[in-house]
Amino acid sequence: MTMRQFADHVIAVSNKSANGISNLQLQKVMYFALGDYIKEYGIDSTVREIYTEPFQAWTYGPVVESEYHRYKKYGRFSIMDKGTYNDQYEIFNDYIVKYLGHSVNDLVEESHSHSTWYKNRQSILLQKNVEYRIQDLENDFVN
Repeated sequence: MTMRQFADHVIAVSNKSANGISNLQLQKVMYFALGDYIKEYGIDSTVREIYTEPFQAWTYGPVVESEYHRYKKYGRFSIMDKGTYNDQYEIFNDYIVKYLGHSVNDLVEESHSHSTWYKNRQSILLQKNVEYRIQDLENDFVN
C-alpha cells in the first residue's frame, strides 16, 4: 500500500460515486480521508503502509507532490483516469465519499485551519518546503 495506490483508489471511488475529481480535490480528499481514519483508528499499520510520501504544506493546503505532478495537466478539470479500485482501501470509502460531497474551496479553507498548515503559513508564503510528519496528521485531526 502506498500514497500512489491510495490516490488511484480515491479516483476510482470518485468515478463511481461522483462526477470525477480534480487534482486539487484529490489532494484534499486524500488528506481528510486519511485524517479521519487516524482520528477513528489511530496511527496503525494501515496508515504506516500508506503514508509512503508525506503531504507538503502548499498554498492551497496539503499536497502529495508526486500525485500533484502526475495530474497537473488536467488543471481544474476532472482527472481523466479511471483509477484502480483496491479492496485493501475499502475501509476509507465512507470518508472518501463524505469529502467528495464537500466543495473543494471549503476543504482548502478547513485545511488552513489545521495547526500544521496554520503554524507554517509564513514558510508556505515564502515557498519553503514544509512536510507533514505522520504525527502532524494525528495532531491535526485528533487534538
